[in-house]
Amino acid sequence: MKMMFIGLGLIGGSMALALTGYPDLERYAVERDEWTRFEALGRGAVRAAWENACDAPLDDMDVVVLCLHPTAAAQFVREHAARLRPGALLTDVCGVKKPIHDAVAEIADRPFTYLGGHPMAGRERGGFANATGELFRGSHYILTPDETVPEASIHLLSQLATFMGCADIVFTTPEAHDERIAYTSQLMHVMALALCDQRLLFDSQGFEGGSFRGATRVAALDPNLWCELFWANRETLAALTDELIEKLGEYSALLRSGDRQALLERLAVSSDRKKEFDRRRAQAPSETPLFK
Repeated sequence: MKMMFIGLGLIGGSMALALTGYPDLERYAVERDEWTRFEALGRGAVRAAWENACDAPLDDMDVVVLCLHPTAAAQFVREHAARLRPGALLTDVCGVKKPIHDAVAEIADRPFTYLGGHPMAGRERGGFANATGELFRGSHYILTPDETVPEASIHLLSQLATFMGCADIVFTTPEAHDERIAYTSQLMHVMALALCDQRLLFDSQGFEGGSFRGATRVAALDPNLWCELFWANRETLAALTDELIEKLGEYSALLRSGDRQALLERLAVSSDRKKEFDRRRAQAPSETPLFK
């Protein structure tokens, strides 16, 4: 099986490395950066790499993985999808699904299969220099199949994700993916950024513990990437940010109310919701596809 990664940044490079040893798999790449191409070849991540997709043998690939920012991934589909051979599998690792899903939907009578994907893993620092084959250990791998996706394609990506070390496969729709990711990922970045905007940040060195480090870890982000992710999902993220502001306001009101018992009761409710979430998560059968 021949697989081509379009982009060898942190995620694409880590996927290529994590798939080392997968049976009968030949890995190739398109990557604009010359140093990254040489480094990927030197580390054995790929057998060959091209600077430009126009020069790469896309029509000879069984699987093409778009490891680009959402806008660039959608543009790649519009420019190069016609070159994919009949029966090829196109997938992606984008943090929002709407841009690429819309681009694929524009292609009438497409001969290839598109199956969106999103490994829930990352680091504060991107690029192939920070790529590692261990990045996906214990993480979720989200797939967004619709009724047109063959079972064989779902099975293949599930096998690849399992080989990479992912803990489970989560199936959902593109719309549900973008809403949930706005809550579990993008809103967490908004919170971390807001914490780092507060006046006590630079006066707090030596006072920070694990909770502060954990809460602010993702604030050291790539502004270009996260601006694009936020913007592509802006209506949903804005609504969730408004809801968070409302919840924070409720806590502020309780702190100012003079009613300690009311605060205690609210803390208990929120704590119990988290414990119930953890209980359900431990029991959830996440490997059941939405579409059969």
